[in-house]
Amino acid sequence: MSSPRTRVAVVAAAALALATPLAVRSAAAATMNTDATAVTSAAASPAYTAAQVLAGVKKNSTSANQVNSKPHINTMTRAKNVNVYQVATGVYAYGSSLAVDDDGSDPDSDPDHQDQTTFQDSNGKQLAAHHVPFYVLGDDCWDRKSPCPHFFYKEHNIKGRQFALMFYKSKVIGAIFGDTQTGNDQTTSDNDSRELGEASVKSAALLGINSSGTDGGVDNGVTVVIFSGPSWVVNGSNANLNANAQALVQKALDSLGASMGLK
Repeated sequence: MSSPRTRVAVVAAAALALATPLAVRSAAAATMNTDATAVTSAAASPAYTAAQVLAGVKKNSTSANQVNSKPHINTMTRAKNVNVYQVATGVYAYGSSLAVDDDGSDPDSDPDHQDQTTFQDSNGKQLAAHHVPFYVLGDDCWDRKSPCPHFFYKEHNIKGRQFALMFYKSKVIGAIFGDTQTGNDQTTSDNDSRELGEASVKSAALLGINSSGTDGGVDNGVTVVIFSGPSWVVNGSNANLNANAQALVQKALDSLGASMGLK
């Protein structure tokens, strides 16, 4: 379907500060104690940086953790050198290109633009590639075998709008599973479900990559880390799916960092 070119703050009333200075001092002391507890709690649950997590992902991307037995195709370069690794329980990662997918409800001048995406927002609307950061996976098992020798999302508890972290150079964003690569009659694509390395216009733009559907994208250097399971499916409309995905980034970094035992 796609083409290769997606603390609660407690505030004291100001009036009390004027009316009862002594009470304010007592309240301030209590607030300081509460804040100290919060700081201690935060320290006990470390926050991981994007650089730390990406390094951990790459360290865990070993042959022992490889999911596919046959290599995938880099969407941009066509090289058969893309592999998928289970870097933590229920978390899958691959590094490849970013070919720009401009499909969906946003209009686009790309002659290969299609009005539909495989998955929709929570209101049933086609995803908007210029507004929603999404990534693309193969539509089926190219080999027609089970288990699939290639990474096939349906075998790994991955659904539409499944959250992923996307890394490129010094940047990390949140994205959702929005479209699939499948065979069709487009002449400008090999349209092979073994391809990995495509994402929406918005994904490219957020990562600082040329986001044109006709001459944009990058050949290599993008890492996609998919969090499987229903708790990582992102809900929302085209208007707020981007914000909802970005709101999960630090949670995902912390969850994965802890799962990989990063120091």
